[in-house]
Amino acid sequence: MARALVGLVVAALATAQVATAQVRDVGAMITEIKAGRGRIEVRGPGTSEWRPAGPLLALKVGDSLRATEDAAAVVVLAGRRGTVQVDAASSPFVVTAAPAESKLQKAFLLLEGGLGFLGSNPRETPKPVLSTRSTARPPVILSPRTGPVLPERLQFEWQGYQFARYAIRVTGPSGIVLERSGLTGGRLAYPAEAPGLVPGAAYTLELYSGQTRVDAARFEVADGQRADDLRRDLREVDQALGPGVPASSRAVVEAGFLASRGFLHDARAVVVAALAADSDQPSLHALLGDLYARTGLQREADEAHDQARLLVTDPPRR
Repeated sequence: MARALVGLVVAALATAQVATAQVRDVGAMITEIKAGRGRIEVRGPGTSEWRPAGPLLALKVGDSLRATEDAAAVVVLAGRRGTVQVDAASSPFVVTAAPAESKLQKAFLLLEGGLGFLGSNPRETPKPVLSTRSTARPPVILSPRTGPVLPERLQFEWQGYQFARYAIRVTGPSGIVLERSGLTGGRLAYPAEAPGLVPGAAYTLELYSGQTRVDAARFEVADGQRADDLRRDLREVDQALGPGVPASSRAVVEAGFLASRGFLHDARAVVVAALAADSDQPSLHALLGDLYARTGLQREADEAHDQARLLVTDPPRR
């Protein structure tokens, strides 16, 4: 692809066309599941067999979705059509194509970009979780780990041993810009009194236990134009969703859009905030697992995906 400029352009166009086709093949997305005593099931057009549907499952045009007993699912529809709640009374729900005219609108394409990211991750049929993972957690930086960040959302998060104290250091092009020690709780917002971070510059975040560096990660502060463009597009995505969308579904789509633009740190922040209000929502845990996998935290990704499966196959009883 790098042999010649013409080859590069052709390859880029081909990739864009394939990505667009894949995105537009998604007619809807399961953004919330409440399993209760029932099940959420899906089947393709022309088939008679229903199979279990998991969180963040991309639904193609013609797919049918149904809920049994007291189960329910929230589905975000492509094409600025908002959301639909599928329960036993409204089952089966058949996914229809978005209006042709909506596909020419920028907001449609932005929304589809987020759904495309969510739909690009493989989804397994929900199965019971047969084992539990170790509670021992060696110190590790959770976020940011890679890619750009919005300056107003910059918060450092790590995971370590209970009751242990840690130190962090942030180094940029001009040297050390922040050092803090004796930290507990696993979280530190970038202090207002600290030196301002340079837009477009790359920084290294280091985590220390005593005098030993236990982890390090790099991130880049988005420049002003890129950050402004992203904020504007986020507003358009929100408008494309329309009013009345449940908070967790809105968070899923917003995080998917941020991740599709490479802002994995900010996407994770949206998911973590949503989980604080809706901790039993499997779609949020599944998306958190996807984000961890993208940043190289496979153990954390496996744990989040296990939690998502557990909430589908054995939901808490209220």
